[in-house]
Parts: sequence; C-alpha cells; structure tokens
Amino acid sequence: MRPLLVSMIALVITGCAEFDDVPTYSDVVPMGLDTYMLTREDAFSRSGSAVKAGLYRRANAFCESKGKQLMPVRETSRDSPGNPGYGSPATAEIQFRCLDSSDPELIRPTMRSVPDVQINTE
Repeated sequence: MRPLLVSMIALVITGCAEFDDVPTYSDVVPMGLDTYMLTREDAFSRSGSAVKAGLYRRANAFCESKGKQLMPVRETSRDSPGNPGYGSPATAEIQFRCLDSSDPELIRPTMRSVPDVQINTE
C-alpha cells in the first residue's frame, strides 16, 4: 500500500510540473500609459533568468495581441538558493511598454543590471 501511495504522489507532482501554469504568474498589471508589469515565482526552477525568459515571451504575446511591439523598461530576477521545489522559489519581474512600430520611443533596448544593494554617501 505504501509504495503505491508514494508512486501516486510522485506521479501527481511530476504531472503538475509539466504544465506551464504551475508557477505563480501575476496578471499583466498596467503601470501607466502603455506601460505594464509581469511577475512570476517558480518553485521548480533554480534560474531567475529562465523565469524572466518566460515573462518576456508572455509580454511579447500580450503586446502582439494589441498590434504593438514590446519595449523592455526594467527587469529583475532572483535565483532559487536551494534545490528546485524547496525553500525560496526563483523569481522575476519585468516592466515593459507596448508601443506602435512608428513610436519614436521604440528603440533597441539596452538593459543594465540593477544592483541589489545601493549605498548612499550623502
């Protein structure tokens, strides 16, 4: 009986990991004129960069559904410090704009890392 229970639990967990909806997504959150934010936590990933890539795919699809182009504004991510499924999940957040292809603000993005800690000497 016990091996069967363990097998069923493992099967359920493995099955859940196959669906893209298992990670926690926020809905696309409006932040102002043509500007939006997406966030995601993924307990089954160690890589914040992989989580962020999924957000960019989702943001691009969102902008394309409006007939517009994706313009990244800001991004952050954090890797999971432990084994996937345990402890803190990998997380990411992106802020982006959906712009018309003729919008002068639609330029080649230059992304810069934002430090986790900032020290002010004032």
